[in-house]
Amino acid sequence: MSGQSPDFAEGAMGSDYARHSQVQRDAGSNGMPYLHRALEQVILPQDGSPFRAADLGAAAGTNSMEPLRAVVQGVRERAGYELPVAVVHTDIAANDFNALFSTIHGSPDSYAHRPGVHAYVAAGSFYGPLFPPAELHLVWSAIAVQWLSRLPAAAQDHIYSSRADSDTRRALREQSRSDWEVFLTHRAAELRPGGQMVILGGAAADDGSSGAEGLMDTANAVFVELVERGLLDADEHARMMIPTWNRTLEEFLAPLRAEPLVRDVSVEEHSLVALPDILLEEYHATRDVEHFAGRVAGFFEAAFGPSLFSALSPGSRSSQAVTELMTEFRTRLTARAAADPGAVETHWHVALLRIVRR
Repeated sequence: MSGQSPDFAEGAMGSDYARHSQVQRDAGSNGMPYLHRALEQVILPQDGSPFRAADLGAAAGTNSMEPLRAVVQGVRERAGYELPVAVVHTDIAANDFNALFSTIHGSPDSYAHRPGVHAYVAAGSFYGPLFPPAELHLVWSAIAVQWLSRLPAAAQDHIYSSRADSDTRRALREQSRSDWEVFLTHRAAELRPGGQMVILGGAAADDGSSGAEGLMDTANAVFVELVERGLLDADEHARMMIPTWNRTLEEFLAPLRAEPLVRDVSVEEHSLVALPDILLEEYHATRDVEHFAGRVAGFFEAAFGPSLFSALSPGSRSSQAVTELMTEFRTRLTARAAADPGAVETHWHVALLRIVRR
């Protein structure tokens, strides 16, 4: 779930995110059947030029290894080893690219070790152009497009969009609509005719719930407690909001069914899934509540902490004081999760789409 907003540029996702991103990795596995079908149907280059694939919102790259091994394998099965494969991983400039390089070149299971494969990285938001026109044969993006390009409003008393008041939700929904249309417009231009795009995005049920409200309420309660104890300023909490909008499936599909995008791309498959809570399932099997609570807190802090703590007043604390505040937050969130595991149960919703360039 790598953020794309330059407004939260302090929040680099690196090795810590990689260690605590099993939830995202398991979510991404739901897209593998879509990816395999995309690889079966994508039009391959016939002129000796490389097959070009993009991994958008790569973060530390940990969760990209399985899908990109599948990309290389799928191309090899159809075209053998004569066809070069070029892969470009992208993320915002604030991303921890050292961690990404380490994953690509240091992981023993990396696709990049295979012959005829060339790996690159590029810094840039996917809410802007990233590649020349008609450059790409395949686009993969997993658990990233729910992040907004900017936060148009803060909820004032809660960190999560689905808990915001109606006016704030309206502004967030409009920002999400605009961002998604911009994303699709650029990708349509960058895909070659017959190119395929597989997108997995954090989503919501028709009632707007993402399945993570319990976890978000618990985390917000910790921030309220920090304010009450004088460890966090009230105006800092008011600025804290995760810059995401989990779209309903209809919100994902609407611009793809309308002009002008409907002339350029076609939705071949789509679905909405609710994920199991793998951390809670592990706890039920082991009954190790401390381990469970630590994993919940680690996941939350790695995925959302960079955005939330970037709202702290500039210059008001030393780096050590910021670290101490983050540690206090993690300690209190861990304690709450241990005291009531059911309160932080999550069943994230994910939208899956396979889109082809006409």
